[in-house]
Amino acid sequence: MKYVGSKNRISKDLVPILQKCIDENDIKVYFEPFVGGANLIDKIKCETRIGNDIHKELIALFQKLQTGWKPPMHISEEEYNKVRNNKSSYPDYYVGLVGFCATFGAKWFGGYARGYKADKVTPRDIPNEAIRNLLDQIPQIKDVVFTNKSYLDFNKDKLKNCLIYCDPPYQDTTKYKHNDFDYDVFWDWVREMSKENFVFVSEYNAPPDFKCIWQKTIKTTLKVEKQEERLEKLFIHSSLTSKLKL
Repeated sequence: MKYVGSKNRISKDLVPILQKCIDENDIKVYFEPFVGGANLIDKIKCETRIGNDIHKELIALFQKLQTGWKPPMHISEEEYNKVRNNKSSYPDYYVGLVGFCATFGAKWFGGYARGYKADKVTPRDIPNEAIRNLLDQIPQIKDVVFTNKSYLDFNKDKLKNCLIYCDPPYQDTTKYKHNDFDYDVFWDWVREMSKENFVFVSEYNAPPDFKCIWQKTIKTTLKVEKQEERLEKLFIHSSLTSKLKL
């Protein structure tokens, strides 16, 4: 699913790192507290996969699709505007479909999606393209347990001996639906969860007690409309270095 900040482009780099940790440590539970478009969890192999997000319409959409629901294959601009202006009149899963699949740049109700094919004359049906891509993804996430909670609702008592991959809203970038993210609280949570789990964090920077184990320069539009290069990094807490044999 196309999603702001998606890790789909670098999944070929991240998945082997995470999968190696799962396989070598006989991990049974893989958890993403910020699952977003599920573009990484759909490639992970683990006995139990849990995808959580605070965005209730996003989770409702995934849960509905898991039941076999067949969404409409086209969303008109008129329908987009009706749903955008009257969200409470529609089921959460349908608001999620329209808000993500018929929107510009996959931004939550960021304007109706328009575009042209390579000839710059023939219009593209971008909502249809997005919905077809989403339906292609569903078989890979059919058994994922999707939850709609704050990441803070998960603690060491609920998660032990798991692999946790965190892709939080990046600092100083385009804001997601929820823009009151407290980064100091988040890093403290990661420190605590790292005592009983293997925790990996995607970010551009981290506090000094975290170690960068992978990095790659990519082009992104998270901060401004034009593309710019950013150095994607994957961090672990320094206490995990010996456990991962790094």
